[in-house]
Amino acid sequence: MGGWSGPDGVVHQIAYHNLVNDWGWFPLFSVVAGSSQNSVVTLIGNESRNGQSVIHISVAQQFHSLPPDSASLMAHLSQVDIFLDAATLLPAAITYAIHPDDNALQDIPVELQFSSYGSISGVQVPHEIRKFINNSLALDLQFKTATFNTGLSATQIGAL
Repeated sequence: MGGWSGPDGVVHQIAYHNLVNDWGWFPLFSVVAGSSQNSVVTLIGNESRNGQSVIHISVAQQFHSLPPDSASLMAHLSQVDIFLDAATLLPAAITYAIHPDDNALQDIPVELQFSSYGSISGVQVPHEIRKFINNSLALDLQFKTATFNTGLSATQIGAL
């Protein structure tokens, strides 16, 4: 499990209901998770988001062994929406919800926006990633350079 701490420095465990969705920074993780037999990937379709034409995909886990009410809640808690640029198919945004530790029913929206893509070593990389929590900008990362797989040999990577 994980933990979080506030200004008082007290460490609290992360509530389980905040661990069932994708907290990853890159939509690829959601797509890989969506390829499992317990996930459903739904093509919502073309739409406009932040003035950009995107393809909307939704990924949610299915919990067949739970009672219907619990399974429905868990599917909602695990939902991640992916928005791909309609022209390039590069990730434009992902959205999901987090919840107060004591209330799995209260959604707090989180959105990651990816922009200013550039080619680095033949890989398209977003040079800006912005994170919004409850519709307020919480983080704005801007990258000038990136390197891939430096310091690890193919043998070391295979051992992971």
